[in-house]
Amino acid sequence: MCREAYFGHQIVELVENGSHNITKKVNIALVEICPIRETLESFQEVILDVELDCERLKVDLLLTKQCLNDALRAFLMRIFFCRSSKLDFSCLRERSLGICGGYVKHTQGSSLYGEIRQETVIKIDQIRFHPELRARKPLGGIDSVRVQLEEALTERRSVLLTGPSGTGKYSLVKLIAVEQNLPLFEIRGLHFVRSLPGETEAELRKMFLRLQLFDELMDEEKPIILLVKDVDTICPKVEGKKSEEYANVARIASQFVALVDQYKESSKNLIIIGTTSNIESMDNRLRRPGRLDKEIAFGMPSKQQRIEILRSFHNTARSMTDGDLNEIAQRTAGYVGAELELLYYNLAREMHKKRTSFLETLTEVQKKHRPASLRSATGLVGTDASLSMDSFAGMDTLKSLLRLCVVEQLANPARFTRLGIHPLKGILLYGPPGCAKTTLAKCLAAESGMTFLSLSPAEVYSPYVGDAEKLITRVFNEARTNAPAVVFLDEIDSLVGNRGSAGMKGGSSAVNMGVLSTLLMEMDGIGQAEQVAGMLSEDAKRVVVIAATNRPDMVDDALLRPGRLTKMIHIPAPDARARLAILKKLGEKIPFAEDVNLEELADNTERYSGADLQNLCTQAALNAATEDLDAKIVTMSHLQLALADVRPSLTKEQIEWYHSYESDKRR
Repeated sequence: MCREAYFGHQIVELVENGSHNITKKVNIALVEICPIRETLESFQEVILDVELDCERLKVDLLLTKQCLNDALRAFLMRIFFCRSSKLDFSCLRERSLGICGGYVKHTQGSSLYGEIRQETVIKIDQIRFHPELRARKPLGGIDSVRVQLEEALTERRSVLLTGPSGTGKYSLVKLIAVEQNLPLFEIRGLHFVRSLPGETEAELRKMFLRLQLFDELMDEEKPIILLVKDVDTICPKVEGKKSEEYANVARIASQFVALVDQYKESSKNLIIIGTTSNIESMDNRLRRPGRLDKEIAFGMPSKQQRIEILRSFHNTARSMTDGDLNEIAQRTAGYVGAELELLYYNLAREMHKKRTSFLETLTEVQKKHRPASLRSATGLVGTDASLSMDSFAGMDTLKSLLRLCVVEQLANPARFTRLGIHPLKGILLYGPPGCAKTTLAKCLAAESGMTFLSLSPAEVYSPYVGDAEKLITRVFNEARTNAPAVVFLDEIDSLVGNRGSAGMKGGSSAVNMGVLSTLLMEMDGIGQAEQVAGMLSEDAKRVVVIAATNRPDMVDDALLRPGRLTKMIHIPAPDARARLAILKKLGEKIPFAEDVNLEELADNTERYSGADLQNLCTQAALNAATEDLDAKIVTMSHLQLALADVRPSLTKEQIEWYHSYESDKRR
């Protein structure tokens, strides 16, 4: 048979009229197309690599590899090709039977080009199950989890992957399946559940039948992965469900468990991998040996893991330095991999668009992209990264002590562990009101890069029994999730009280007792559930409790023992030197005139707290504005006028009482 054929790498359009104007600028390439004048004969043998799409594969028609060969023969009839040709069957759509394409590895025949006839022998060398050519999603910070999953696949063990959403459970399974060329079938949680009774069970039976037929088609010792995404929606706990809903949920869960047992016995190649971000709501029947018996937890990434995750994005889009990546990791406690990816690329885009500094852009982007673990957090969540211990004046000795006990231990833990020093777990700040106890806790958390969670008695107490204890537990779980973190308990004397004081029996004091016992358990680290503990990062133990009170004598002694609120720090009323430093700090924002004598003002403000001094300067500025709306400076006369109106909030007896209490504690 003699046939004329043409071979070319690009398709070009020839313009007959040379004067034809081309108005649109396009890239035009001239390609020489040479006719093939030699005789095209059929190949004697063809060896192919075949690409299959597991999701669309018609296993009910392709029962054996001979059926697969016959389908390939039907597709390639009347088509000529040569060795190293890439075959694409996507144009056949549903008629492709799930065969996406192939690659001609070897041909045997008298000519370079040829075609397939009935007598041609077709052999399949390799079968590829992931034909998509998309770039693989970069993954980092999960090396230990990846090793565990690969070991489970080698041992043919079914696995349950647990962890918060966005930590890379699905992406890791997909990546390993692509790298090892393993067939992957998927059941996608709620997308798989049908509305009418019995439909979901029928779909489950169809899926497991597909797996059985596919195993017979492959007829080789190759693992087959069934990935059940959000397995807790397919097989949830049935406790607490309504009667109608209970019957439906229980039927679906029982059908799934029965199919798992049946096909685990009949097929040694089937590996079921379930993923869930809420393991507590999953039916415990799936977690027994023989089903999903190996559990692998994806925890919240630690700082080092966050650096590795950011570095995996950095390898694909180099727009930041290693120092920048370290700064991002320091300020993103509580972020999972998906949130870090969104933050990184938005940060790179904003830096390129606005041409602003890295730290300014990072602060602005973080305000828009907070971690999911803090979006519904209980109490006040501090996010101001611009604060530091130098944001307020005075208390230099105290600042040095806190930097050593908290900031330095967090930044360089090895220096302290080699001396047998354990990280500080709790601090009690006590002193007169208005002396910066709350501000000190916020600045300490910001300077050390810790998440700041604040609670007050008004937020804790509820008219319902048990709600206060649940809220305490929730706050500590949020702190462990976003560790390193500071839990700030304001007015702790009102929150828990003292069991040795009168009036602690019965009534509302019984609620105080429950809150106190819950708080003691959480501070000791024994209040967390085992399921929650498996999802935490290596930094989860770095939770510092800072409590503040105006009545240290009303705090229960059990809270003050070593290992809980270990350090008791007196925040005294500012002396003349501290008041001068505070006034100078306030002068950075309020324009004082040259005639303002801050030393004289500091001497005249005895018994004024830091809050009183700020109120004094604000009142002086208001006096200046009242006198002249166009005023640009605050004079000494404005301050003296304000001094007559703003009186000190502290008394001499108050100040002496706190000094006396401090002296008694040192004895």
